[in-house]
Amino acid sequence: MDYDFKTLDDKEFEIFCADLLGDVLGRRFERFKRGRDGGVDGRYFASNGKQVVLQCKHYANTPIEQLIRKLAIEERPKIARLQPDRYIVAVSNKLSPTDKKAIGKAVSPYVRSLDDIFGNEDLNDLLAKRPEIERRHYKLWICSSNVLSHLLNKPIVDRSAFSVEEILTSAKKYVLTASHGQALQTLETLRVVIISGEPGIGKTTLAQQLSLQYVAEGFQFVALAEEIREAESVFSPDQKQIFYFDDFLGRNYLQALSGHEGNHIVQFIRRVNQDANKRFILTSRSTILNQGKGLIDTFRNQNIERNEFELRVTALKEIDKARILYSHIWHSNLQPEFVEELYLEKRYRKVVVHKNFNPRLISFITDSERLKGRSPLQFWAYVCETLDNPADVWENPFYAQQDDFGRAIVILVTLHGRGSREEELAEGYARFCARPENHAMNGRRDFVSNLRHLTGSLLSRHMLGELADVTYINLYNPSIGDFVLRRLAKDLPQLRSGFLSLRSAGSLKTLLDLLGNGIVDAQACFSILRAILSEARQLEYAGYDAGYLAVALMHLLESPGFVSDDQVLAEATLEFVLAEEVPTQFLEAAKLIAWGIKKGLMDEDRAYDFIFRACGASPNLAELKLWLFRFKCG
Repeated sequence: MDYDFKTLDDKEFEIFCADLLGDVLGRRFERFKRGRDGGVDGRYFASNGKQVVLQCKHYANTPIEQLIRKLAIEERPKIARLQPDRYIVAVSNKLSPTDKKAIGKAVSPYVRSLDDIFGNEDLNDLLAKRPEIERRHYKLWICSSNVLSHLLNKPIVDRSAFSVEEILTSAKKYVLTASHGQALQTLETLRVVIISGEPGIGKTTLAQQLSLQYVAEGFQFVALAEEIREAESVFSPDQKQIFYFDDFLGRNYLQALSGHEGNHIVQFIRRVNQDANKRFILTSRSTILNQGKGLIDTFRNQNIERNEFELRVTALKEIDKARILYSHIWHSNLQPEFVEELYLEKRYRKVVVHKNFNPRLISFITDSERLKGRSPLQFWAYVCETLDNPADVWENPFYAQQDDFGRAIVILVTLHGRGSREEELAEGYARFCARPENHAMNGRRDFVSNLRHLTGSLLSRHMLGELADVTYINLYNPSIGDFVLRRLAKDLPQLRSGFLSLRSAGSLKTLLDLLGNGIVDAQACFSILRAILSEARQLEYAGYDAGYLAVALMHLLESPGFVSDDQVLAEATLEFVLAEEVPTQFLEAAKLIAWGIKKGLMDEDRAYDFIFRACGASPNLAELKLWLFRFKCG
C-alpha cells in the first residue's frame, strides 16, 4: 500500500511516526502535549543515557525546498539547544537521494546518518511489514485504495446514498472517540444498530465510518435511499453485506414512516439479526425516533430499544472536542489569516467549551465557502454568532449566498420530500419559473449552473441505478428542510407556487405533513389541493399523473373543506383517472372509483375493467386483489 498520509493531520502523523519508528527501533518514543515542541515530537533515552530525538514534518502539500528551508532556519536552532546524541527526521514528502542529502545538510551535524531521515517511501516500506500498526491507525487505512476498491468494484454502489468523494472527505475530518467503539460493539453483538441523537451531533458521519470499516473487511455496501424494499431486493444470503439507511424515519422534522413501512423495517431487522453475514445501520434524530416508536406499535413490541445507540454531546470529552475542531481546521481551505483569528488569545478554547458545540457547527465555521464576503477580522464574530444561534446556520447560505433562482431549486427539493430525480426537478423548476407570479425573480436562471453552484453546500447529487444513469438531488443536510419549511409556512403564495410546480406524490405528502403538524392550517392546505386540481383541469391534464391527482382529490373529498363547487373538479378528475391504464397511486385511485360509484358517477362494469387492467400490470398484485375482494363484498 502506498500512502500519501494526507488523511492524517500533523498531530496524527506525529503519533503514527512515533508508533512505527518506535517499533522499528524496539523503543517507545516519549511524546508531549500540543504546543511549541522545542524541536521534539518524540524522545527516548538509550541504555547508555544518550538522548534520541524524533522530529516529524507533515508537509505533504509543500514543495520540498520550503521544507528544507524551514528545517535550516527554524528547526536547527532548536536542535542546537537540545544537543541530542541522535536526531531522527520523518517527513511525509517523497524524497530523492539528493533531497535526503539536502535535509541532512540543513540539520547538520545532528543527523549522523542519512539512514535517520525517513521519507514517504521509507515509511510505506516499513509499514508494509507491520500490518498491526497500519490497523491501529484508523484514518490511514480506512481511506486506502484497498478499501475503496470494495466500493468502486461493486455495482451496488451505483445505488448508494453518498459518493466516494463524500466518504473520503468525511473520513479525513473524522475523530475516533469512545462512541465509535461503543456503536461498533452494539453492531457486532446485535448485527443492527440504530444511531440516534440531536441534529448535528454526527450520526451520519459515525454511520458512514462504521460502514467503511465493514467494507474494509469485505462487506458489500448497500445504502438505502427511499424504503426498506431496496434492501430486500438485493439481499444475498451467501454474501457479506452491510445495509445503511440514513435518517430512516424522515428527511425533515415533518416526516415519519407509516406503520406499514415500519413493520417492514422491523421484519428486516429480525432477518439481519439471524444472519452472521449481515449488518444493518440506521440513523434518526432522537425526537423523530421517539415519535416513530409512539406511532408504530411494532417498534415497541419488538424491543428495538436494545439496538439503539444515542450520540450525546455530553459524552464528548474536551479533548475530543478539541481534536474535532483541530481536524476540521487542518483539512479545511481556511486561509491562514482566518485560522490565526481562532488562535488569537486562545479563542479556540471558547469554541471547545461552548454549550452549543457540535460537529456540524464546527463544519460550518471552518467551511471557507460560507465565508464569502467576510474578512478575517469578521471571522470571530461569525464563529460566535453561529455558536450562539445554531438554529440560524442556514440563514446566510440560503438568503445571502443565493439568488431567487437558487433559492427556488432548494425550495422545490424541500417540498418534494425524499430525493428528487434530476429530470423531474428540472421540469418542476421550469414550471416554477414560468408561473406569472414568479416573473420578477432575479438572478441566474440556468438550471444546470445553479445546480452545480448549490451542490456541496445546500444540495447533494447522487448517481444511482445499475449503470449510474439516474441522478438524484437531495438536501445536503436534513436541517435545511427544517429551516426552509419554517420560512415557507409564513409565505402561502410561494408555498402554493411550489406545490403547483412539482406535481409529485412526495410533495403532496409534505403538504399533508405540514397540515398534520400544525405548520399550515386546514384552509391553506385545502386551498392548495383545490388549486392543484383546478389548474390540472385548465391544462386538460397534460403532463399530470393520474395517481398523483387521485391522491390530491381523495384528501380534498375527505376534508371538511370540500364544497359543492368542488364536485365539478372531482368528476373531471375521476374521468381522467379512469382513462389511464394504471395510476401509480393505485389504492388512492381505487378509493376514488369507490366514491364515484357511491355518487352514481360511474357503473360497476367500468370500475371492474379498471381494476382488472391494474391487476394485470401492477407488480403489487396482492394489494390489488385484496382491494378487488373488498370491492366485491360491497
